Formats: sequence, structure tokens, C-alpha cells
Amino acid sequence: MDKITSSLLDTFSEQYELTRLDKSERFEHFSNFAIVSKLIRSTFDLEDIHTGAGNDCGIDGIIISINGKIIDSVDSFNDFLPNCSYIDVDILFIQSKTTSSFDGAQILNFCHGVKDFLTDPSTLPQNQKVQEIKQLWNEILLHSDMMHSRLPIIRLYYVCTGVWVDDPHLKSLIDQSKLEIQKMALFERVFFTPYGAIDIQKLYLDTKNKLSTTINFPNRITLPDITGIKESFFGVVPFLEYIKLIQDENGTIYNIFYDNVRDFQGENRVNTKIKTTLEEGKFDLFSVLNNGVTVVTNSLTSAGNRFTLRDYQIVNGCQTSNVLHSCQTLAGIESVNVPIKIIVTDDDDIKTDITLATNSQTEVKPEQLEALSVFQKQLELYYNTEKSVSLYYERRSQQYNSLSIKKTQIVSIGTQIKCYASMFLYSPHLVSGYYGTIFNRFKDQMFNLTHKLLPYYICSLTLFRIDQLFRSENLRKDHKKYKYLVLMVVRIIVMDKKPLPPNSNELERKCEELKKILINEAYSSLLISTAIHIVMTSGIDISRDRYKTETETEMVIKNAEKYISVNGLISKDVLHLALKP
Repeated sequence: MDKITSSLLDTFSEQYELTRLDKSERFEHFSNFAIVSKLIRSTFDLEDIHTGAGNDCGIDGIIISINGKIIDSVDSFNDFLPNCSYIDVDILFIQSKTTSSFDGAQILNFCHGVKDFLTDPSTLPQNQKVQEIKQLWNEILLHSDMMHSRLPIIRLYYVCTGVWVDDPHLKSLIDQSKLEIQKMALFERVFFTPYGAIDIQKLYLDTKNKLSTTINFPNRITLPDITGIKESFFGVVPFLEYIKLIQDENGTIYNIFYDNVRDFQGENRVNTKIKTTLEEGKFDLFSVLNNGVTVVTNSLTSAGNRFTLRDYQIVNGCQTSNVLHSCQTLAGIESVNVPIKIIVTDDDDIKTDITLATNSQTEVKPEQLEALSVFQKQLELYYNTEKSVSLYYERRSQQYNSLSIKKTQIVSIGTQIKCYASMFLYSPHLVSGYYGTIFNRFKDQMFNLTHKLLPYYICSLTLFRIDQLFRSENLRKDHKKYKYLVLMVVRIIVMDKKPLPPNSNELERKCEELKKILINEAYSSLLISTAIHIVMTSGIDISRDRYKTETETEMVIKNAEKYISVNGLISKDVLHLALKP
């Protein structure tokens, strides 16, 4: 491996705490991250992509995205689907080798594994991860009637540390494999991309950059000077220019809608009206019937009518954008003009005010907007005050990409929702689906302005410690499936099961006691090991991959209460005595 790739790999491994893995496995994660980050503008877990663990069909990474969002299980898909009026499906396969040249036999082996994955029944042995994604893929195909815009797109990436020189023999092997996949009649397009060292280096370095798009914006006015706002413009842009803001070159919609908790609302009353206007060909009326969209960007460069926006979000217009995206094949759609407001500011408080003020077209409950704004900002600031173990709350997807902090210390909104629901709402069985749906289940029970902030940090810190033990191989990898049950058990055996109001001082006091344990690696390791033992001896079927029933949760709770009745609550002092030689 060349020195530059090796150096970047070392930096990546440090940030993701992967240094204990061998170089080939670290390179698999490195390639997966670099490639997926280019295509999917959202935060993701490396383990959700990685498949290379024996019986992997010669595939080191698989990911399925729908409408620009990563979907990792049948549960997530079934949760996500009701809010979709269409589905744009992309499936990616990645194979990575540390070898310094492209190997025809390895490329063929990779292509054979992909073709076998797409065939029913598959003949190659598949590990658990591959089987789960295969089940998800088959479930998606049952909803092919929702693929209005296009059939799925498939992308294959073969990565090594050599240099791709358009070798005719290798190109012939690739073209033949692409043709065989195309003949399956499943895909709109088939891509095969060979990446050498220079290519994968560039992709990785690009992950540090923010999303940037250039549009032509001639029909505009400049708004007067406003304190805290660098520039602001109002006008209309043609459909073909607007679509550049919201989707990539392959027609997949970007994940750029503010904080991504309030997803596209599907076929509700407002969206149906927007779509009907377009389907009836009333393109000239669109700009006067629609409230338009509001784009907030940190940076804007203009050259005449050409505006380049960097690191931008659509804070109002998620519904309009999704409807326009779904209707882009309508004849005459290019004559639509979209009302748009572009605001240039890096002041988060102003962004919050704009979000609250502009979200009026779609029926949005006030508590949802609060969750996207004031509370989220407070929570981010609170995380920054906790210095004993530094974690970073990610209000906006990939907001920390350009910073040299460990990625394992970043807590996404989705992770926060799952942690809090498991630990403080005793619902680990309800967190295996799509997090937008999970949030809707619990929106009245979390992210409330009256809530104490420490419990949110504590549940994330507990998960961080659990994942740390898995990364250090102090816990068996097959115990990962228990981790949300473990979060709940930790809360019970340290704080007891008695429900406490989320705004109570007693809850905060008990969280402080738990924090004293968690900031010490030895204490937290013993605590988590005890919690895992309680889960495993609770009577649940430990051979299962997921735990999704309330009955299983109740069995674990009863075993935790039984532990307390025999041993009492766990405290820092109890753990100290247990660890004394």
C-alpha cells in the first residue's frame, strides 16, 4: 500500500477507533465510508454497510438507499414506506483489496457474488448480514409499483491500491458482467466503477467537503440588509434549475431537509393538491399557488446569474421538493417556476427562527418544530459542556465531517432517539425500525423544552461505552443485538425501574450517579457485562437476531428486578469493591 493511502487509512482508523482490526478489514471500512459518503449525504454506521466476515459472497459492503435515505432492514423499510408516494431505489456493492494491482479473477468473483445475491434462490453461503439485506431487497421488489420515476439503479465498486489503466481484458470482463446483470431486467442502469489508490484517496478527502451546487437564478430581487444575514434573495427558478438543488446526477433526492426528523409526509392533503396542480398541467399557476421553498446556506458565491451554494439546507419546502421530484417525468414540467428564498447566514439562532416562521404550508405540530429547533440547539450546547467524556450531538447531518474528532463520539438524532426510548421509555423493542417513525411514536415523550438534558447525554454515553467494548473486542460481537436491551437494564440496575418525571431533579441526581460509573472505563465495563448477563439469562431466545416484542422486554425487566432484589442497586462503591484485588 502506498504511503498516502496508508496515512489516510491510519487517520480514518483512529477517528473510528478501528486500530485493533487488521489492515485489510480497516481498508474495507475505509473504502465503504469513502464511497457511500459521496453518494449518501447523511450520517451512517459503518457496521450497517460492512458485510465482509466470511460467507460474504465476495462482497465487503452492501447498502440500499431509498429516496436518498439508507434503509438497513425490513423493519425500517416497512416503517418508512407509508410516508412514500414513490420510491427511488439504489443498491451498492463494494469489494476492497489491499493488493497493488487489479485482479481479473477477483473481479469475476465479486461479480459472481453480486449476481448470486440478485438470483433466487441464491446458491452461495451467506452470512447473517448478507441474508438480512437480501430479505430487504426481496421485500422492496414486492413494491415495484411504487417505482414511478425509474427502476432501481445498481452500482458495483471494486477497490484496490493499484492504478486503473483501462486494461482491455479487465474492461471486457466488467462489460460482460454488467450485461449479465442488465439482462435480469431489474435495473434502470448498471454501473461498475474500478477505483485505484488515487481515486479512493480523492473520495475520502472529498468527505471533508460540504455539499455544493450551482444554479442559474436570473429572476430574483435582493432583499434589504438584515442583521445576522450576509445576503438574501427572493425570486423564482425554473424547474430544471431547482431540481439541481435537491437531487444528484443520478436523479436521487438529497438528504438536505432540515434535521431530517420531520420527513416527507406522503400523500397528505397539501401534497395531494400540489401534485394535482402539476398532473393537470397547470404549470403556469404553480408559482402563485405554492408558498415556495426556503434555502439557508452558509456560503454563496455569485457570478452574474450563476449562484453556487455550499453547505445548504432546505428549511421549508421538503414536501414541495418531494412532489416536484416525483413528478419530474411529466410532459411540460420544465415550464414550472418554483418560488424560492435563499438566505445566507451561519447564525444557528437565525436558522431556527426561519425554520419556525416558514413552516406553515404543511400541517406541522408545534412540538415537532420545537424538536427541530430550540431543544435541539440546547441539547447540542449541553453536550459541549460535558467534558468528562466528550460526545458531540449532531443536529445536522455530517456537520462534524470537516473536524478531526473521533467519529465514534458523534451522536446523531436517530441514535439519540433510539437511546432515549430504550433507556428511559423502556421500549427497546420499538427501536429497530426507521428512526423517523420511532420519533413519531415517542414525540410527546422526548425533546420537550421542560426536560432535563442530562438523561439524553447519559443514554448516549452508555451506548458509547457499550460500542467501545465491542470495538476493543472485550465483548463478543454476537452480543451487539442486545445493546438496546442493555441500555434499559443499565438504567434499572443503577437507578431502579421507578418512573421519574423527565423534568425532575431526582432523575437528574440519579443520572449523575450513573455518570460517575460511566466515566470510569473499568466500572462501566463491569456494569455493562452485568447487564448483558441479565439479558442473556432472562429467558428470551438468545438465538434470535432482533428483539421486537413487548413480551421480550418484559422478560428482561423482570430479570433485572430479580437481580436488584438479590444484589441491590449497583453503585460506584459496589463496583469499586467488586474490582478490588
